[in-house]
Amino acid sequence: MDFSKMINKVILGDTIKVMKNIPDNSIDLVFADPPYNIGIKYDNYKDNLSQKDYIEWTDKWLDEVTRVLKQTGSLYVAINDENAAEFVAMLKNKGLFMRNWIIWYYTFGEHQKNKFTRSHTHILYFVKDKKNFIFNSNVIRIMSVRQKIG
Repeated sequence: MDFSKMINKVILGDTIKVMKNIPDNSIDLVFADPPYNIGIKYDNYKDNLSQKDYIEWTDKWLDEVTRVLKQTGSLYVAINDENAAEFVAMLKNKGLFMRNWIIWYYTFGEHQKNKFTRSHTHILYFVKDKKNFIFNSNVIRIMSVRQKIG
């Protein structure tokens, strides 16, 4: 697969296998929403690994993401409560720098009998170079409620 001609494309496949074919320092932006290891039934992925196996798998795909990400690139990872702290530690240990720990709040969620209903997801925003990165904030900003009524 010739990745030099693949601009603004979504590639479907096994994350680790696909990224092994991508050149170093060639990707501007990665948004990862990996399986949360909570037992969801996927066609080709076992979502109930031991915590040790899940972290080892995560470490492998994060190694590949770090390798393919440009020096000015950005990485966003959506993850659940149970693994957010581990992901932050792994990303920092790979030499990446945290820009934001974003909480995506939503007003729905699966009803829980034995704990509070989850109504948020963590989105971790990391960069390779803490001073030289691309951040196109004006493209994504929306007016806050306070700005609308002010």
